[in-house]
Formats: sequence, structure tokens, C-alpha cells
Amino acid sequence: MLDASVAIAWCFPGEPTEDTPYARRVLSMLAAREAWVPEVWPFEIANTLFVSFNRRKRITERQTKEYLELLTALPIRVELGDLWANVRLESRALEWNLPAYDAAYLELALRKHLPLATSDDHLKKVALAEGIQVVA
Repeated sequence: MLDASVAIAWCFPGEPTEDTPYARRVLSMLAAREAWVPEVWPFEIANTLFVSFNRRKRITERQTKEYLELLTALPIRVELGDLWANVRLESRALEWNLPAYDAAYLELALRKHLPLATSDDHLKKVALAEGIQVVA
């Protein structure tokens, strides 16, 4: 499982708050195995790129293009969910005190018995409490 918080870090090489050893380690792990993501993941990536490029001017058009080329070369698989199962994530989000999009990561990790790679401390805490392995 690959949380968008880790994947978006690869868009900002050299920035200490983004380009962490953890993010680089997860990226290197993708050379040997695939990562699964919930269907909300591409929207999170697209939104972060939009905000970073258009609103905050943190990246250039060239950096965006290079980042998207990197992502498309990686073995990332999107798990498509059922419409109503996705809507029902609201109850899990309440239970876990997480946004519904973060609940989607936990639900998929639980269902597929996958470890979770995330830079989000609260998401890590909830994952561990649910018995989900977190990539160290």
C-alpha cells in the first residue's frame, strides 16, 4: 500500500521536508515489488500537483512532467472500489477519526493484508492499532 503522502515526496527531490530517507527507501522498494493504492490516490496526486504548480509555484511544468513519467514507470496498481462501499467508508472514517480518503488506504490494507507506506503520523498510528504493518 502506497499512501500519496510518500509518493508526492518524489516530486520534490532535494527538499528536506519532502525528500526524506523514508520516501527514498519506499521508492527503491518499488524496484522489487508492486504497490497497491485505492482509487482516490490518483486524485490526491493530481490535486497536490495542481496546488504545487498552479497556486504555490513550488514546482515547474518540467518537474511535473518528470514526476509523472516516474510514476507511470512504477508498478503501481489501483484497486477500484464499489461506489457504495466507498460511500460506506464514512463509518470507518468516523471510527478511526480519519478523513475518508485515509480510511480508504486502511480498508484496502486490511482487505489485501498489505503493509502501508505512509508519512502521515496519525495514519501510521491508526494502522498499527488495527494490526496493519507499517513500512519502516
